[in-house]
Amino acid sequence: MNDNMVANAIEIRDVRKTFITYEGESLGLLAMLMKKKTEKRALKGVSFNVKKGSITALLGKNGSGKSTMIKLLVGIMPPDKGTVRVLGMDPWRDRIKLARHTGVVLGAHPSMFVDLPAIQSFDYMRRIYKVPKREFEERQEHFIRMLELEEVAKRRQVRELSLGEKMKCNFVAAVLHNPELIILDEPTIGVDLPSTLKIRKAALELQKKYGATFLIATHILEDVKVLAENVVIMDQGNIVFNDSKSRLGRLFGNYKMVEIYFTKGAKMNFSELGTIVDKREAYVKLRIKGGKGKDKLLTQFLTKKEVIDYNVSTPEIGDVMGKFYSER
Repeated sequence: MNDNMVANAIEIRDVRKTFITYEGESLGLLAMLMKKKTEKRALKGVSFNVKKGSITALLGKNGSGKSTMIKLLVGIMPPDKGTVRVLGMDPWRDRIKLARHTGVVLGAHPSMFVDLPAIQSFDYMRRIYKVPKREFEERQEHFIRMLELEEVAKRRQVRELSLGEKMKCNFVAAVLHNPELIILDEPTIGVDLPSTLKIRKAALELQKKYGATFLIATHILEDVKVLAENVVIMDQGNIVFNDSKSRLGRLFGNYKMVEIYFTKGAKMNFSELGTIVDKREAYVKLRIKGGKGKDKLLTQFLTKKEVIDYNVSTPEIGDVMGKFYSER
């Protein structure tokens, strides 16, 4: 096994996937046979890596190819062309073997028996994955306490749980066998803010304490902000960005928002700093493009005696993504 294989939990090379669909109304056998056949190219030669021990966000609008990619990664379907390797294995050919080393949460789809309390499904999984009972129970109690699932997991049927409670139980079920790779598809959908914070905390603990690798497909940009180190953005079956989160910020969020409070009646040339977004008596809000020269100028400006107070903020990940899509 080469060093590159060791370094990457996921390796995707020129992967293509096409689906056949048929258009037209079904009005009998003849009409069904005459339906127009169309091809939907879900993936058009996609390539990217996910390093072991990293947290990577997989982003994209609906129809971008994210869900198809996840299905290939977990072995639900094979690619038409190209190579998919997950932990050095072919997900389609080695699906059962790979499952012992991965944890998967596919949105709100239940991974437990709906007529039983979640904890009974957890024990069933312990037997499938052949995890030592003591080790399993310690991890189970730890995550049940962390996500505040004592009553939920032990005493209520899964079918009776709210969407947020199911998502938390799905997360626990996915990580109890201590997988090397955890794939999460919309892990915080429908989850209240306190529980969302706990899921994020649990994910970061698994990464730091056990070296787990995460691939997270999400529309919740706060998940990206808090968790992700790297970002892969898909659009219409192609990879349109594949780099660090900080690189994305530098490309599409290289500016600062600056609020300045100054003495009433002071004559100051704000336009030399950047674009004026809002201006009132003794107050101005500016959008300032980044760069060493502008940073030095801003520092000099803020030390003027006319400046009473100021606030400098960098763009949120949501602003960066908005800028990214507007540029696209």
